[in-house]
Amino acid sequence: MLWTHDLQRLELTPPEWVELLDDEERARALRFRHEHDRIAYVAAHALLRLVIANRIGLCPSALIISRDSFGKPFLDMDECRGIDLSLSHTKGMVAVALSNAGRVGVDVEEVDHEQVPRSDLAAYGLSAEERGRLESMGSAERSEAFIELWTAREAVAKADGRGLSLPFSSILIDFSASVAATIEGDDKPSRHWRLWREEPSLRHRLTLAWSGERGEVMRMKDELPLY
Repeated sequence: MLWTHDLQRLELTPPEWVELLDDEERARALRFRHEHDRIAYVAAHALLRLVIANRIGLCPSALIISRDSFGKPFLDMDECRGIDLSLSHTKGMVAVALSNAGRVGVDVEEVDHEQVPRSDLAAYGLSAEERGRLESMGSAERSEAFIELWTAREAVAKADGRGLSLPFSSILIDFSASVAATIEGDDKPSRHWRLWREEPSLRHRLTLAWSGERGEVMRMKDELPLY
């Protein structure tokens, strides 16, 4: 299940979002320097709680969401065992993914067609062949291609569970294959990932990664779940 929400369409006011969070989430929100980053963080975590509460029938603020040693969030409750989750937020957009059939990861980013991808990020996140291909493109096409590859790798890293500690260069992307991503050096079936991409708005790009057999993505957009 994948939920996205354009922050310009959110119906709740910021104080109402904050009331859904736990003390640690509120403290983390206060550490953001920029208001738009703080709003996106609060909205993503509030949406995550609303989605889960709607699914299992509990109050959003009563959910216990912890993080493992790699920073991956998980539901630390007996009644939620078997549910994997992921969330992402960027300026103007939030995304939440849930799965009870395997690991899941989601990444959403804002694309700026006038901004050239940073060379240090390209060197960290892309292969030499991919960097060479991007260098031959115009600025707008290059930005699109970079965001497509970056969101795919970040979604896989989140689903895998190792996050940014996993070298992005070890994640092999092939959008034409039935299994669209693999992690170099891993031969376990759980390390083979399927990818699903979309444009949740004109200025945002998203990739969802999940393990296991080909599955259907249940998509919800710009509506808040009831609980």
